[in-house]
Amino acid sequence: MYTAGARALWLIVLALVVIAVGGLYLWQQPQSAGEQSASTDGALHPSLHADLYPLYPGVAWGASSAESVTISTTTYAGASISAVATTSAMDPGSAFTPFDTYYDHALKALGWSVANDLAAGGPMGGQTGYRKAGAIILTRFAIVYHTTPVDAPSECPCDVTLSLFSTR
Repeated sequence: MYTAGARALWLIVLALVVIAVGGLYLWQQPQSAGEQSASTDGALHPSLHADLYPLYPGVAWGASSAESVTISTTTYAGASISAVATTSAMDPGSAFTPFDTYYDHALKALGWSVANDLAAGGPMGGQTGYRKAGAIILTRFAIVYHTTPVDAPSECPCDVTLSLFSTR
């Protein structure tokens, strides 16, 4: 009824359909916690901890990248991401306080505990640390002052950069 060429063509079409359906299925599956995500340029970027999502709104986040953070005598390897929250702000607290509050509420609701041994702060920035099941999350901000007088404290206007760091 069918010639050998027609059967071969049907087998090829069937194989292509099976491959396409399988690829579509795998493409739609969520990434596991340890996987890396591919950016639009094809480069691999480490994934942030899932509990950081959705990311703080209202700022343009860059791509995540690998980072190592040393606190005291311990080095943590993980992923980080940053965004410039404000440029030429007169009150840097108006940029980082809502960011800190957003993550403090979200992370505590997911069972994270504040880790004071991971905290730091000063006139140029600060960070709050959280722990859960062996993982850490740092919410950080950095302030860059536009003017730094030699005989007085730094003054605004200033730029505020927000960043996140996490391990798994």
